[in-house]
Amino acid sequence: MIKASEIRNGMDVMDSDGASVGQVDSVNGNRIKLTRLGSADGEHHYIDLADVARVDDHVHLSRTRAAVLGTAAATTAGTAGTTGALMGGGKALWWILGALAVLALLFALSQCDRDRTQVSGTDADDDVTGQRVAGAPLRDGSLAYNVDQFLAGKDGTPRTFTFDNINFDSGTATLREEERGDLDDLARVLAAYPGTRGEVVGYTDAKGPAAANQALGQDRAKAVVAALAARGVDAKRLEARSGGESNPAATNASDNGRFENRRTELIILDR
Repeated sequence: MIKASEIRNGMDVMDSDGASVGQVDSVNGNRIKLTRLGSADGEHHYIDLADVARVDDHVHLSRTRAAVLGTAAATTAGTAGTTGALMGGGKALWWILGALAVLALLFALSQCDRDRTQVSGTDADDDVTGQRVAGAPLRDGSLAYNVDQFLAGKDGTPRTFTFDNINFDSGTATLREEERGDLDDLARVLAAYPGTRGEVVGYTDAKGPAAANQALGQDRAKAVVAALAARGVDAKRLEARSGGESNPAATNASDNGRFENRRTELIILDR
């Protein structure tokens, strides 16, 4: 079965016929959670990792969209059939329909409130970003901000995050000066959640022998763990692992693509 760590947020999900099923919102245990954008019923849908055939730039499924999302379609059809039957009754049934519509509206509003709470990274018993993380406010949309939102929420692990700016120069495992801002902010977030454990995975482009790239990816992951340890994060909380030249994020045929492939990822394993 495909590993959850191979799947990144925002990847397109394609069925066995090449049709789009949606985009990855997150990976929860052994299921892929799809974004609600473009969903016919406005709800999140889930796909078992067992239905994933392979992962490259996209997530490719072994079954058709209808087969994967058939349960949701059947539920929608069943609701429509029930409504049609009720409309064939008398005036009393219209009162029932009205009551059901009100209940559906109240349920939808409660779901919207829950989703807004998850996006903001807070629940009634959680503190907001800025109260949990010491120092200056985190930049909206940055790696540290997204990790903080996830750790303050309730979504399951593992969850993979790609460092915004850590793309090593070719053939090296030396962090560049412009890459250190990500690490400063991430160290503050990890300090606010001391129970968090994770992996740092270093990747390479496809230049050079695969064995050398495997070792280079390990050195890059170790460099990031060491940099976070220098900022106060217990290195025992983070395992350094190499992804080598596997699972490229972009083409290796261009300089820009190879630069993107020299990426580093953080996988949250446990809160």
